Amino acid sequence: MFHPRYAITLAIAALLLSNSPMLLAQGRSIPVSSEVKAEEQKELPDVLPEGQKYRYRFFNGLNVSVDILDPLLYTFYFEHASFEAQVMADFHHRFFPMASFGMGIADETSDNGLEYGTGKKQEFNFKSNLAPFGKIGFAYNIDYNSTRPNDLYLVFLRYGLSYNKADISNLYYADELWGSLGPISINDQEYTTQWVEVGGMVKVQIVKHISLGWDLYFKAKITQSGTQYGTPFFVPGYGPNKSHIGFSFRIFYDIF
Repeated sequence: MFHPRYAITLAIAALLLSNSPMLLAQGRSIPVSSEVKAEEQKELPDVLPEGQKYRYRFFNGLNVSVDILDPLLYTFYFEHASFEAQVMADFHHRFFPMASFGMGIADETSDNGLEYGTGKKQEFNFKSNLAPFGKIGFAYNIDYNSTRPNDLYLVFLRYGLSYNKADISNLYYADELWGSLGPISINDQEYTTQWVEVGGMVKVQIVKHISLGWDLYFKAKITQSGTQYGTPFFVPGYGPNKSHIGFSFRIFYDIF
């Protein structure tokens, strides 16, 4: 039976393969710098005229990107994923306000827990259907007057918010008076989570409007509701609840 997650992988592979002739013609898969606008870059002086602060105009367009790492991991390994699309605006090639929206999903079974009072291994299942999340933030290009305008080296700060419902089964609940209670099942447990992300992002042009890039960041939760039966296994947009490091690999498209 054709699983929907395989459609995600095939779509990503088709996108990458559609650009393969141009990539091969360049003699390498990822160029170290922008080449599409090489002629324009040759005309840019290394030193700005006296009194000129910025090389580029006030507004330089938008780019959109999607994270392809989580869908790939979900297809081949993990039982959870966040599907995210992001848009960034370019001001003076220095300041980049950004916003993201996406959906997260999880159907994870864990055997890492211990039954309270007995020490026996117990498995529980955490299932959350597609649930929304959003992020807003601001990025700063540390090389904003570079003569290579299509490559970015950013540091950023983002705020995230998500809401999801989960069904939890085969859960053992520890009580100080009665000991272990369970197994029990909880349906439609609601979680709302807020967090912040601080990190860096790199974007390198491949061909025309297409770029590849990655971001690495530290993340920390601010608030989380719905934890009376314990913390959720997975948070849409954040990832596993106990994680503190995030990484994504992106395909960018420059709109104009």
